[in-house]
Amino acid sequence: MDGKADVKFVLFFDCSNEVCIDRCLERGKSSGRTDDNRESLQKRIQTYLQSTRPIIDLYQTQGKVRTVDASRSVEEVFADVKAVLDKEG
Repeated sequence: MDGKADVKFVLFFDCSNEVCIDRCLERGKSSGRTDDNRESLQKRIQTYLQSTRPIIDLYQTQGKVRTVDASRSVEEVFADVKAVLDKEG
């Protein structure tokens, strides 16, 4: 495959920046990560928007993105992921 992967689909866990920040801040309370603070998280989001999001957008134009609403509960997100994996095989 010459170092390339045949991407069948991409799982995109979609949630607002605020939900993402809130969850990471909550994680930071128990993980001990010193970089889980609002300022660092906002910088990480900017890096994501500049570096990673364009890749997702590219796969979106190819019809390969399967979006999961990740703002919901763990159980709901898991059910959606399972449904995508069951469908895509």
